[in-house]
Amino acid sequence: MVQNFKREKMNNKILIIIFLILFSFGVLAAPPEITQVTYTPSPAIPGSTITLFIQLENNEEISQNNVTVEIENKYPFEVKEKQKKEIGGIIKFGKALTYFEIYVDPSAENMTYTIPITITSKEQPIGKTINKEIIVSGQEPLIKVIEISSQKLVPGQEKKIEFSVKNLGTSTAYDIIIELKEDRTIVASGVIIEREITPLGSAIAYIEKLEPKQEETKIITVSVNREAILKNYTLPVTISYMNNVGERSEETTNIGFKVSGEVDLDLILREKIELIAGQTHEISFELFNKGAGKSEFTIINLETEIGIVEKTKQFIGSLAPNDVDSFKTNIIVNQEIKTQNTIIKATIEYQDTDATTKTKIIEIPIQTYSMQDWNEKQGTNPFGIIIIIIILIIIIAWKISKKIKKKN
Repeated sequence: MVQNFKREKMNNKILIIIFLILFSFGVLAAPPEITQVTYTPSPAIPGSTITLFIQLENNEEISQNNVTVEIENKYPFEVKEKQKKEIGGIIKFGKALTYFEIYVDPSAENMTYTIPITITSKEQPIGKTINKEIIVSGQEPLIKVIEISSQKLVPGQEKKIEFSVKNLGTSTAYDIIIELKEDRTIVASGVIIEREITPLGSAIAYIEKLEPKQEETKIITVSVNREAILKNYTLPVTISYMNNVGERSEETTNIGFKVSGEVDLDLILREKIELIAGQTHEISFELFNKGAGKSEFTIINLETEIGIVEKTKQFIGSLAPNDVDSFKTNIIVNQEIKTQNTIIKATIEYQDTDATTKTKIIEIPIQTYSMQDWNEKQGTNPFGIIIIIIILIIIIAWKISKKIKKKN
């Protein structure tokens, strides 16, 4: 009986030793360490989503299996999609990286919050939890001009400009003032140089309040100097507003405008001309720019069905607003052309003030005559002329014969 007791005691010792060995290699093995936690954007903004990156390191002599990372939903944070992620195995002294998308509650205050992160493994199912600090900031309004109704203006124009402003911040903005300022320069002598674009009437628009993500449109009228140079301009816009504790913020930004004008070309005959079959005629043209924009690289291509144009292409180059250019060319009219109203077709290619190539086609009416109709129009019927010549010859012959008879 004593021997049985000793044998049982020995077996228990062996079991304890085996258990301790297994425990030392398994249960006592610490789970992987969380060695680095970062998040973006930093600081976190209420009402937005942050990406939380977690780096794990296995500092043990054995591999860690079935590693999981779990994040607890704790105000003001809420994990999007899965709260627990399966990492799998991490070899000894190995590393792993995972991330979570976390939503920040819009009501979060400007302060530092903590979020619990738990890591477990097959070897350490109890796991380990750490609390990561996350800074939340941005519970402030932010008013920006996000759009204007028109960026193109014309010299001499008065135009209502719609300014769309939006609260891009995370709290309500109050007592919002939008002011379009005239950009003026004061030279050393004290003379004020006025700019080409100026506000008309009140250059201020007022909005009582804007909630986060709310947008509103206000109108300010501007005037463009008639002599304004066609180019890009900027005007300063100042926006000021108060937050929920009465602190006022002010910011000035520049709004870009482009003063440009439409090109309006017209081509006419410099003087009235009528074309006659079988003849060559010199024709003079005048090209007008009736628009407010300057045309560049202007080329005119002439064509007609009544004959041959000697110089079909005419290069004009640039043509300023309210300007004119002229050119000449010859047209050889076909011999068999009939009397008719016809056209000379002019295709004009040019670049406008936006450097966009455009084409305009102008049809110029012109009168043509056959040779017979032209002679009749001039009262020079060839048959009548022949008859008159014959009569004159007869008269002259009769007078000569009469004189000869008198001498005899």
